[in-house]
Amino acid sequence: MKDFMKTIINNKWMHYTIILLIGLIIALPLLSINIRNTHDGFIHLLRTIGTDDAIKMAQIPPILSLDYCNGMGYAINLFYPAVTCYLPLIIKLFTPTYVLALKIFGMICIILSGFTMYKFVNEVTQKRVIALFSAILYIVAPYKLANIYIRYAIGEFMAAVFIPLVFLGLYNLFNGDGKKHYYIAIGATGLILSHTVSTLYVAIFCVFYIMFFIKKLKEKQVLKKCAINIIFIVLMSAMFVFPMLEASFSAKYGIMDDDIMKTNSDFASKNTIRFSQFIQDIDEEEGTTFVIGIPMLFLTLISIYGVFKINKEYREIYIIFFIFSIVSIVMCTRFFPWKYMPDIFCKLQYPWRMLGFFIFFASVLSGINLQLIIEKISKKETINIILAVFSIAIITFLGIHTVSKFIQRDKERSEEKYTLEGYTRSATVDETYENSIMENKKISHMSINREYLPVKALVLQHTYMMERENKIYVLSGNASIYDEYKDNIRLTAKIENLEENTILELPYLYYPGYKITVQDESGKIMELNSEESENGYLSTRIEGIKNGLIKVEYIGSQITKISYILSMISIVAFAIYIYLYIKIYSKK
Repeated sequence: MKDFMKTIINNKWMHYTIILLIGLIIALPLLSINIRNTHDGFIHLLRTIGTDDAIKMAQIPPILSLDYCNGMGYAINLFYPAVTCYLPLIIKLFTPTYVLALKIFGMICIILSGFTMYKFVNEVTQKRVIALFSAILYIVAPYKLANIYIRYAIGEFMAAVFIPLVFLGLYNLFNGDGKKHYYIAIGATGLILSHTVSTLYVAIFCVFYIMFFIKKLKEKQVLKKCAINIIFIVLMSAMFVFPMLEASFSAKYGIMDDDIMKTNSDFASKNTIRFSQFIQDIDEEEGTTFVIGIPMLFLTLISIYGVFKINKEYREIYIIFFIFSIVSIVMCTRFFPWKYMPDIFCKLQYPWRMLGFFIFFASVLSGINLQLIIEKISKKETINIILAVFSIAIITFLGIHTVSKFIQRDKERSEEKYTLEGYTRSATVDETYENSIMENKKISHMSINREYLPVKALVLQHTYMMERENKIYVLSGNASIYDEYKDNIRLTAKIENLEENTILELPYLYYPGYKITVQDESGKIMELNSEESENGYLSTRIEGIKNGLIKVEYIGSQITKISYILSMISIVAFAIYIYLYIKIYSKK
């Protein structure tokens, strides 16, 4: 029995099995909730369905949903990484509904975040039991679970999988043997393709981490490996970054406006939370819990004592992470000077989002401190094993208790929705909602998040956008339009009696990637420039012809196509690089 217990505590694969089982216990209840009841779930359901429809229409890569906004087209994957749709769609190949695919994706992220945390902490401490403690604490942290069960913030909980990998690579490069430096590129690329705001703040923490070991940058090998990782990060994430930058330079969209998005110092300073909210659920933001949890709170505070007792091999990173954890938690509160921060640092909108970073840093500290306490209580191996198993059981139980509260909240929200038109007890809220989307793809702009609209259109969302018909408008000049036909991705129309410099506003919201051509009476085809109209729609100026046939088609911008090809080639090249790198070092 003793040998069996030792195997459980020390065997790596047994640990991964434990993480998997606990992850499943925590994640399986996700199947019973309604994503429609979460803060952002409906947005990601719309994005996933829209991406699938775009692929079926041969829009490769799928950037716009030409059905949304009453058929005017909406950029579902231009400002939010498309990978967060691609992965659920792969799961959808094996599930009957998009909702179920999204739930399974959330479950996978819960488990994978435990795996990556385990790998990181094991790299730092070289003690598997500490890595196991940290992984489980990371899985069951209340705020991290709220990101899935309450908010369904797909980008944030996907980012939680990659944050440990970024720091694993950094630690290995600056504090280890440098043989696993490539995890920097794996983690950072995953972050960029998950969640932009998380990427920004991880980058800031990484810069400060590197500053603690700035002398290491003088070493040629360290600099070389940093450069290799940066190059691969840029190239592999090009599929998202470059199209987004192109759009940012072509027009102003809601997501770029600090006042519209409330990503300014004023809003941030007004939405901090109190320290008491870390202990008890009071005045929480629409059900989001800010509670840290007794185990993590206690174990993090132990760091004040632990810094003098822990292994000197990882004391430096222990101190750094303690500083980072304190900074993160203070940034959630009014004690941090948000009022005076540049708007670029306020992109997270709500300061309490920094709690996610506290959880990461504190999970590492807590795992180390828990082992320190166990060793302090007893030097006997058998007792230590019993204490470790008991600790894991208690932490898991508290995680289950947190999930049960979220399930109860979902039931209460569902009861409210049953009273609304369209919801019956014969179907779940999710089933009803998904069916309504599938039956009526051309939904209003008022039924989606509108932050990816051109600002000019967003300003007119209650007037012009509500009234505009799905046809060509003549904004200036004169033209007669006949036989207009629009089929989502394409539009054709005959135009006669054109005046010189006539401006036409086309029934599509403005995004890069549209091709506009006109064929004159002689059969000559000319490509026209596309512009943003005064209303935020696609427009073009026609000159040099009197009569013709105009054709509009969304084909995607050249930058988007090149970026995707570049990313695909770079991902393959990176995989080959890792294979050869490992093969070379395995011989040494």
